[in-house]
Amino acid sequence: MGNMLEDYDHLLNIDYKKPYLFPLAGPESLIHTEGRRRFKLDGVWNFSLDVYDTFLRKKFFEERYHDEEGRDIPVDCDFDQWETVTVPSCWNVQKEAYTYYEGTGVYTRRFQYHGDGTGRTFLRIGAANYESSVWLNGEQIARHEGGFTPYMVEVTGKMKRENRIVITVDNTRKLEQIPSINYDWFNYGGLFRSVELIGTPVRFIKHVFLYLVPDGQYDKICLEAETAGFKAGESLKLEIPELGVAKEFPIGEDGRVKTVIAAKPRLWSCDDPYLYEIAASAGEDRVTDRIGFRQIRTEGKHIFLNGKRIFLKGVCCHEESMERGRALTDEDRLQILRTAKDLGCNVMRLSHYPHHERMAQMADELGMMLWEEIPVYWALMFREEATYRAASGQLRELILRDRNRASVILWGVGNENPDTDERLEFMSSLNKLAKELDPSRLTTAACLVNIDSMMVQDRLAEHVDVVAINEYYGWYYRDYQGLGRIMEQTKLDRPLVISETGADAAAGQFGDEEELFTENHQSKMYRKQFELSEGYVEGIFPWILFDFKSPVRMNPKQGGFNRKGLAAEDKRYRKMAFETVREYFDGK
Repeated sequence: MGNMLEDYDHLLNIDYKKPYLFPLAGPESLIHTEGRRRFKLDGVWNFSLDVYDTFLRKKFFEERYHDEEGRDIPVDCDFDQWETVTVPSCWNVQKEAYTYYEGTGVYTRRFQYHGDGTGRTFLRIGAANYESSVWLNGEQIARHEGGFTPYMVEVTGKMKRENRIVITVDNTRKLEQIPSINYDWFNYGGLFRSVELIGTPVRFIKHVFLYLVPDGQYDKICLEAETAGFKAGESLKLEIPELGVAKEFPIGEDGRVKTVIAAKPRLWSCDDPYLYEIAASAGEDRVTDRIGFRQIRTEGKHIFLNGKRIFLKGVCCHEESMERGRALTDEDRLQILRTAKDLGCNVMRLSHYPHHERMAQMADELGMMLWEEIPVYWALMFREEATYRAASGQLRELILRDRNRASVILWGVGNENPDTDERLEFMSSLNKLAKELDPSRLTTAACLVNIDSMMVQDRLAEHVDVVAINEYYGWYYRDYQGLGRIMEQTKLDRPLVISETGADAAAGQFGDEEELFTENHQSKMYRKQFELSEGYVEGIFPWILFDFKSPVRMNPKQGGFNRKGLAAEDKRYRKMAFETVREYFDGK
């Protein structure tokens, strides 16, 4: 049958993936996208699961349909004959047979490009879970790790009139990844955020970051910008028409601008989510954004927004739709935000990974504060360099993406991790990185409670601005006395919030207040939580807004769902506890 080495690589111990370990695209690949020419590649793509990684083993990206003499040859792959799916999407909701598939999926489509040959073009993938690679016209051009943050690659000079793009996505869980192999949510796979082309001039503005100088004065705006291709001494212009700002600043030798501008903006808040149109220009490039200005800080054990003490009336939320998996629409996101508003929330914890950037943009407009975090979740390979690289890369990508969003007040660097020396070094380094990238926000993490001493004893608490704890008294611990002892005995010099608490309740199941999985018990649990934490915490985040899929939940009453939602997974049915929480928040 000839030399079919690719069919026997497993016998010869050949690492077929090695030639395709393309250098990873990371946060350095990202550029400012608002106000630029954008060409979306969303829509109908061809798709196939690739259980044995045959796409790589047989080099299907070469699309060999003819032999050297031009004769047709039988092939095992014809991209244009594959089934079709809509991108963005998750394969788990395409067919029942795909529900629990973990492995590689291959997406491909043809597209036309009508560029005029001037400027530069970048391909942006909004998110693909977890490891993804891109081929353009048979050439591998990018690889990325991280399932919830964007990456980009320059494709200037690589496109033709007619183009073939292929994106492979592998959602296999691995020990060294972020998150690792065990977590309490569903492992959706797929190309589940937008794919688009971004056009820029040859020389362009890479990043623009604007924020109120956090000095309690509210009269100075800091501008941080980064450019590509400009020489020292050339200028970048910032315009905020409504504030009368139209100033030029010299670009430094490193291509950057950092300066402070006198201005007194109308402050963004939940009651008045005011946004300003801004523009930055340099040479032929011009970018825009809509930005709110506010200050969030702590003083002692309290949290202040624009100088006023606030209580964080929160709720946790996963990014999930029963019909679309993690590929939500703006209508889905609006429903989530409005439901949280109805609950009386002023803040949401977007658990436990970066949600779509539109969530923060819409929260800016609606006046909802956000806690955004990366999936440094439960036990990880804290000693491994690759694990830290993955975590720090995702944190950089998240912050670069969302640091102009006034709604984001907290960067979360981890959740329920064991307090070891390796973990302390790992997560304190992430905390330091967040502060370096963004001095205008607070940092937090879900820290640990020492069950023996019944108080918060976690060395990470000395590093974050806001200490958070997850506790489930009334559920995993059937009594409530432990919560009272923790509240009384914990001594901190900074704010404490309850980042998770809850109890499972099957929607529509009622009974005695002590009967597990009933709405009555869930409602009582919240009443006791509020009673015992009153006066000790600066915020509370019920777990969770909606029921969500989780393969680790195997009780028949759960049926593969975490049932701690204040509402059911259909996002319409609201449980008794929804009203219990709303009454409490209305009184705060």
